[in-house]
Formats: sequence, structure tokens, C-alpha cells
Amino acid sequence: MIERSNISRHNQQVIEYFDQTHNDYRRLWGIDRHLGLHCGFFDESHRRHDAAVMNMNRVLAETARISPGDRVLDAGCGVGGSAIWLAENINNIRVTGVNINQMQVALANKHARRRDVQSSVQFHVADFAQTGMADQFFDVVWALESMCYTDDKQVFLDEAYRLLKPGGRLVIADGFLTRDDLGHKERKIVERWCRGWAIPNVLTVRRFQQQLREAGFRTVEFRDVTRHVTPSSRRIYVGSLLFYPLGLLLYWAGLRNEIQTQGIASGYYQYVARKTGLGVYGICCARKA
Repeated sequence: MIERSNISRHNQQVIEYFDQTHNDYRRLWGIDRHLGLHCGFFDESHRRHDAAVMNMNRVLAETARISPGDRVLDAGCGVGGSAIWLAENINNIRVTGVNINQMQVALANKHARRRDVQSSVQFHVADFAQTGMADQFFDVVWALESMCYTDDKQVFLDEAYRLLKPGGRLVIADGFLTRDDLGHKERKIVERWCRGWAIPNVLTVRRFQQQLREAGFRTVEFRDVTRHVTPSSRRIYVGSLLFYPLGLLLYWAGLRNEIQTQGIASGYYQYVARKTGLGVYGICCARKA
């Protein structure tokens, strides 16, 4: 358990963001149905929102070549959706989920009991950038739209490398920038995208790959899958157009707070970043030598 006095200011902001927007994720994203706080991977067989959200788990599991008997760390496990999916779909797997948000960890444990997979998955309150776990313990470190929330990506990548066995895999799915040289207007778009979602910064693809190698990873595969997540991006965008005016009215009436209101606004700017070519969605698998 993380002592509250030891939580950084940024991590406090991330915790507060998810605490305050939990009901929005329930209403607009349907997390009670699929347990996923992430984009869907849309393809010919998965064209609906819920199916695509769960399909992202399959895509990452195949990318990381997860097999029966593997030990997996779900870094930033949300409400447990990916860990539970792995337990239900891969035999004899052992998954440890960590998350700094106590409410989400409690929900993850509740969902695991309801799905009867608690013998295969465990959820703990911990910082995935500083887990305190043993060296070379995991076969796979899994980070599905969670790395973006740490303010120092290099620290997380170093920790993932330490935790992995030789030959272990780090699989990441997240948003990235296409370049560093942003103009003033472009920087404002990225800042508005990040601010409302408590994201401290976004790496370029080039810088991300460089940091992986600095951490010690030698085999790095990166795939731009933006087209597969575009329907999710569009869903968030449409939601922002529909609900931001109402959100403002409720904010002025004292029925919603600033965190909840800015969260809706970020949904608009993430879409603008993608449409203008500033942002891409990538899946990466890196192997420890």
C-alpha cells in the first residue's frame, strides 16, 4: 500500500482525475460491460465498441507472444479488465496488476472475484514506475494506455527492464507524437489534449524508441495502428461535442467540477491532434536481451 504522504503531486492529480471521472467512463465508455479504460482495436471481426475494446487485449497478447505459464505484470491495471481477460483466455497464466488508484484496485479485485479468476490474478496498490518487486520476476510487462500517465517515461522503462527475465517482453499500446518541432498552435493543441486527462507529457515515436534502447532493450518492434483505433478516437470526439456544452452548464451550476469539465474538452483535442497528423497510436513490443 502506498502511503498517501509519499505520493507525488502528479500522481495525486492522476488519482483525482480517475476518481472524479469514473462515472463518465461508466456512462460514455461502458467500462461496467468490458472493464476496459482504453481504445478498441477495430478490424473486420470486431466492428462494435465493446468487442473492439476487448479485442485490444487479444492483439497485445499476440504481440507479446504471451503463452501458458507466463507471469505478467499489468502496469497501470485500471479496473482489471486486461488482467482478467488474460486469466480467462490463457491457461495457467499468473497476472499481477498494479495501480496507484485505490478505488480502481478495489474494483479490480471485486471483478476478479465475480469472474472467479482470483487464483490467477492479483491486484495491488503500487506505482508501476517503482514497484518494489523482485528483479527478473516477470515474463511480460504490459502497459495498455498507462505509460502516458507517468511524468518520467524513462524511469518506468528502466523499472520494466529490471522486472523482466532475460528474454522477457515489454508490450505497450499508447498515443505518441509524430515530431518534436511543434509550432505554437500545435503545442496548444497537445497541451489541451493532455491537460484534461492528467497526462504530463507525450513522447514522439523517435524519442520513445530511443528511451527503450537507453533502458537496455535491444529488439524493438513498433506498429502504427492509428487506423484501427480511429473509431474510438471519433467516439470520444463526438462525446465531447455533445456533452461539453452540458458539462459547462452543470459546472456553472456547481453540479460538476473543473476536472470533469476539462476531461470532456480533452476528448476534442485528442481528435484534432490525430486528424492534423500530430498524434499517432502505436503498439510496441520490446525484448530484454
